[in-house]
Amino acid sequence: LALALGGTQASGIALDQQTGAVLASAGVSRRGVPGSTLKPLLLEYALEHGIVRPGTEVYCRRTLHIGGRALPCSHPANQPVFTAESALAQSCNTWFAEMARRFSSPQLEAALQATHLQHHAMNAANVEERQLAVLGLSGVTASPLELARAYRDLLAHLPPDGPVARGLEGSVDYGMANHAAVAGVTILGKTGTASDPGQARTHGWFAGAIPGRVVLVVYVPNSDSGVAAQLAQRFFQAIVPQGQSR
Repeated sequence: LALALGGTQASGIALDQQTGAVLASAGVSRRGVPGSTLKPLLLEYALEHGIVRPGTEVYCRRTLHIGGRALPCSHPANQPVFTAESALAQSCNTWFAEMARRFSSPQLEAALQATHLQHHAMNAANVEERQLAVLGLSGVTASPLELARAYRDLLAHLPPDGPVARGLEGSVDYGMANHAAVAGVTILGKTGTASDPGQARTHGWFAGAIPGRVVLVVYVPNSDSGVAAQLAQRFFQAIVPQGQSR
């Protein structure tokens, strides 16, 4: 992990998915808003509790404004209608902003409590506050270790053929986390780019796993999620023997 992150300001952590033991830690751990890496955690809760369905469709115009903030979608424009799986793979902010509308404030508070991430109380949150929280842009913070533990917990009970697992795999195979892909290796992952309140510069996240083996989180200050995913790819390439297939 230290070699994969070498020459950068990034920090990262790798956990044994089976035991939760820390396998490796590198760089100076920092906290930050998690950006879109929060989406799969809240999506699984929403699916389990009937807040959205796998086939819930949302039309995306690629322009989104919440509380005076422009949050345009950066996914390809050739697919304007998203379901849970495709919205996760392509990180459609519009779809997840609609999901946030469907959460009641107490439901969102319960969902965030289930992640064990530090967050502002959401019991009385208005629509915009819920949307920004679901998008991982406000009200929630994480360290690499905390996010890695949240993903390990998610993977422990995630249906392998469900929309969240498929969306996370699609994110790496063809979606927003594609820079982390390693040929012939199944990787579930999600990226996120966000800026902390009052900060102009963004930071980048990658959170994901080689299922059944290792959970990895990479945080890169003053950067974006593409860089975080590239560093994750370096790590995955280093730990997967040549010729290993899915």
